[in-house]
Amino acid sequence: MKVAIFGRTIYDSSLERLLDLLGIIEKSDAEPVFYGPFYSYLQQKCPGLCMEEASFFSSSEDLPQDTGLLLSLGGDGTFLSSVPLVRGKKIPVAGINFGRLGFLTTSGVEKVSALLRGEFKTEKRPLLKMDYSGTPEGFYPYALNEFSIQRKGPAVLELNIKVNGAPIPRYMADGVLIASATGSTAYSMSAGGPIVMPGCRVLIIVPVAPHNLNIRPLVVSDTSTIEVSFSTRYKDAALSADNRSFSFPDGATAKFSSSQTCLELVSADNDFIQALSQKLYWGADWRNA
Repeated sequence: MKVAIFGRTIYDSSLERLLDLLGIIEKSDAEPVFYGPFYSYLQQKCPGLCMEEASFFSSSEDLPQDTGLLLSLGGDGTFLSSVPLVRGKKIPVAGINFGRLGFLTTSGVEKVSALLRGEFKTEKRPLLKMDYSGTPEGFYPYALNEFSIQRKGPAVLELNIKVNGAPIPRYMADGVLIASATGSTAYSMSAGGPIVMPGCRVLIIVPVAPHNLNIRPLVVSDTSTIEVSFSTRYKDAALSADNRSFSFPDGATAKFSSSQTCLELVSADNDFIQALSQKLYWGADWRNA
């Protein structure tokens, strides 16, 4: 089985575990396909590193179609960066946690041998889709966690939002998030949005620092289309898809919806409630110790 290996950076404290992982891959029957920039980075961090049987890719276009698994080595941000690489390909993605939180990257190095033997299950996580005529060329208009529109200057945005053509009250804020159920434990949660079980078919509209006491997050069906425009004293805002962004001009309109495209998410430890307790310390109270 061809196994793609993707990463960005690795903490020095994690290099020994990373070398253990590469040793497991080298001893297995897997055919490693490295993300070229990551391999070059590792060679600088670990002089003498040489995976003799490895081949390389640099983008979604040259990632082999017959790849059986992609290992994302890092944290949740690295995992999100791997999503555009598997576009148009039904390649399962497993996050191996070398980061801090690891809510999407649930597997440890000790799980890699089983993954390489194909001993894993996948969950289909729907991606969010953006329709905007000014999307920059080459920008992947899908997101796993959320799309966000945020101010770039010191002035707030005056936001106009419609759900299936029906306007909700206009409000002023630093921005707005359109999140998926998967993304409910990410930026959406930090901005005060609800936590949603991953299997729920919903979209979440979350205001970011609204200048109103009566503006609250809104949960809508994933069959909905959400239309967003804004005005500001400055010329543009930042429109982000997970951790990728571009400038979104004043007066422009973008539409967001749930797509038919899904990410094949590999999860060795997929107990969502347990993850909330262990990684987000849900319900942690010294009185319960």
